[in-house]
Amino acid sequence: MKRLIRNRHTKRVVKHAAGWFCIVVGLIMFITPGQGILTVLIGVYLLADEIPMFGRLRDRIEHRFPKVTEFVHKQKDKLHARFHKK
Repeated sequence: MKRLIRNRHTKRVVKHAAGWFCIVVGLIMFITPGQGILTVLIGVYLLADEIPMFGRLRDRIEHRFPKVTEFVHKQKDKLHARFHKK
């Protein structure tokens, strides 16, 4: 399977756009019906490697909720194995 995003700069721009989009939509969902907190957390996790403030927040969340973090990492590994077969 060919990679959709080959250039690392393009990948970074797409990751930033998706992360900030999730954060903005999540903040809007605080006022309107929806899963605002979950959407903001997805955005934070997308941006955690690029923005130090979000990285510290991610580390604090992972330290506070270790069982949830373990579950998320297991799901990530399953998805990675499923879509990155050689």
